[in-house]
Amino acid sequence: MIEKIQTKINELQAGKKLILGSGIEISHMQNIVDLCESLAATGVIKIVKINHPEQSGKKTADSIIIEKV
Repeated sequence: MIEKIQTKINELQAGKKLILGSGIEISHMQNIVDLCESLAATGVIKIVKINHPEQSGKKTADSIIIEKV
């Protein structure tokens, strides 16, 4: 799953946005958020928004919007 997301990010054109979350199991989302944060730290992408569910006690994101730099 992570490799597929990494490929999609690499293929994204500069200035284009990608929404990640639909069809992704919540158990994989933390790994995807970690990947995106790592790529953002190196300047490959910018994290536009991380959406956290409103359920109390849950800190896992259910979707993330990124933009290729």
